[in-house]
Order: sequence, then structure tokens, then C-alpha cells
Amino acid sequence: MDSPRWGRLYADTYQRVGELARKARPMLCGFSACVDINIPLDAALAQLQCATEPAPLALAAELERRAAAGIGGEIVVDWPAGPAWLEQHCPGEARVGGTAAQAATTLATLGAPALLALRDRSEPQLAVLSPEVLLATPAGLVNARRVRGSGSGKPAHYLFEYTAGRPAGRVIPPRSTRVIVRFQDDDLEWDDYFADASAQLAAEGGTALLSGFNAAPPETLPGLLRRVAELARRWRDSGLEVVHLEHADYPAPGKLAQVLEALGSTATSMGMSASELERMRPGPEPPPLRAIALGETVGVRRVWVHGDRWALCASRRGEPDRDFRALLAGCLVAASRAAAGRPAPVRWPLPGAELARLPWPASSQVRDWTVTSCVAPHLPAPTATVGLGDSFLAGSLLEFGQS
Repeated sequence: MDSPRWGRLYADTYQRVGELARKARPMLCGFSACVDINIPLDAALAQLQCATEPAPLALAAELERRAAAGIGGEIVVDWPAGPAWLEQHCPGEARVGGTAAQAATTLATLGAPALLALRDRSEPQLAVLSPEVLLATPAGLVNARRVRGSGSGKPAHYLFEYTAGRPAGRVIPPRSTRVIVRFQDDDLEWDDYFADASAQLAAEGGTALLSGFNAAPPETLPGLLRRVAELARRWRDSGLEVVHLEHADYPAPGKLAQVLEALGSTATSMGMSASELERMRPGPEPPPLRAIALGETVGVRRVWVHGDRWALCASRRGEPDRDFRALLAGCLVAASRAAAGRPAPVRWPLPGAELARLPWPASSQVRDWTVTSCVAPHLPAPTATVGLGDSFLAGSLLEFGQS
């Protein structure tokens, strides 16, 4: 397919996303939410590299190394004083963080209903959510704007963004992305009100999202996984079609293995970035073949992968047209966010967006798997890169949440 053809497809998708949002059934979003502090990497490095203590200098070296290679991802830093140091020397902007909260806020921005599991209902956490995100309370489902904040909240995560071609410290990054830095494990956002409400809502719900396990403390993870697996089985037994497990950066391979063993048989699909696919399934094969191999290993029916310039879905469901529409919607929602710098209504055309050629066929069949791919609109100098994968996820799942 040539670029003009992709342009026409995205013009059609632009018209369709609004209708998808209007007709969407509620998406059940668990179990990750936090406050992100967004800091431009160049400004942060100027402060970190002037420090005399070893900890900020070590963080600066790692951030600069990643920027030089165009590596994003998430890292855990053993520096208890880190948050206070950054707050004093590198103030940033507070925004919504966590895959589930990002997806719920994106859907609410598009006009689609999303129920979020949220245990941390502190004022800082509520302040970064879309006011239209649904939360479960003893009185029923209410919009986040109607919930009064309580508690001190969890420590924030720190996101260092950089843009391709713009200097960051002593390097010029080859691609635009961000590095997530956290200084502690985060409790999973297990929410008893959400569990009860979502079990009742599953029969009329659209899709469900499972996320946040990479940051959970190792000692509490097994018990949390049992509770999540039991709840997800209740959703499936009620008729929910899609239970999606979103991947993330795992600091230890053993933790990821625990998650896949506990949830792989319950989830119907799994999603990740191209770099996460590379870490999970390294090798010389092209991404479509590695996505299939991963799907067979985990046991899910669909594997979604999003890259900078492409996205794909490897599926055993035999619904390539539906998968293709979902990919286009996800890519347009993510690109619109990249242009706006935060969750935003879709736009097309997007000034400066590039449409490359796919490095493999748009559709192929491998055994009982169908691989569907699309070109993603790529902005070489996006306003922001935070949350693009979560926005892709939210937009793609809109296709599967229709009434």
C-alpha cells in the first residue's frame, strides 16, 4: 500500500473514531495508576550533571546513555532521596500516569466510558485524571470529579522526555521517547469497589485491561495475581469478550514469568511496544513471526505490537478486517496525542506526520495465525511521547467494545 492510500484510510478512521466512542460499552481498566512528573531531559541533565553526590551523577549517566541509543522504558533507581532532590532541582509538570489510568483518561477524552480501578484516591491522583473517568464507590459509579480526595497518595514517577535531533546533555537522540524512573515499588491499584462493580458490569461491558504488575512488590504479587485472575475469570464467565494483558518493563524476568503463568490462560490478548517484543522474544525473525511465537507460548488469541512507524496484530480469531480497523484507530489516537502532548480528540491530517512503507506485507497467514499490519503516522518531533502506547491500546480496544 502506498502513502496516499494510508492517508485516505486515516481520513476515514478520523470520521469513524467519534462513532466508536459514542457506541462504546464501558471498558474495565485495572490495575495501575500514579502521578507522573514530566521533566524535559535536557533541563534535568543540566542539573544532575552539576551534582557532587554519586546518585544524581549515576542517574544522569544512565539517562544520557539511553538518550544516545534512543532507548525509553522504565527503570527502578535505588536512591531514597531522589524524589526530594528532583523536586528541588528539576521541577516538572504533574500528569496522569499508569497504563490503566492513561487508557481510561484517553477513552474519557474521546467520549467513551471507562471504569478505573483506583485505590489511591488522594487529591494529587484525582487531580490528574479526566473528570469523566468513572470510579466505583459505595453509592455506585460516579465521575472522578465527584469524588473527594483522601489520603496522602503514592510517591510520583518521574518521566524524562527527549526529542529526536534535539540535544540532550552531550548527545543528540536518534528517536523521540521517554524514560520512566521510579524510586520504589508500587502497590497494585486493587480496588474492592471496582471488583464488585466490574463483576456486575462485565455482562454489558466492552473490554477489560490488566496492567501494573511490573511495579508491584514481589512479596505481595502472588496474592494479588490470584485475586486478579479470579476476577478476570468472573468477567469471562459473564460473557466479556476481550480481557487484554498489557506488557511493561519488568526489572526481573521471574516477575514476568509469574504474571504470564497466572494470567496467560485468562487473558484473550496481550500488547506491547516493539522494544518490549524485542526483549521478550529476541532473534533475527521479523516482528510478525516473533509475535506469533510469543502468542503460542503465552496462549493468548491476539498479540498487539506498536512501533514508531508501524503496528501489527497477530490473531488466531480470523477477523483481519476488524483487527485492521482496530490498528488504524489505535495509531490515530496515539498520533493525535503525540501532536497535542496529552490525551486529545483525534485529528487528521496531522501536520508533519510521516507515513512510511511497511517492511513486510500488510496481511499474511502463518499456520492458523493471521498477521495484520498497518503504517503508523510518525511525528519525528512530537510535542510529547508519554502515554502513546497506552493511547494506542485505548484506541484499538474501542473497536472491540461496541454495543
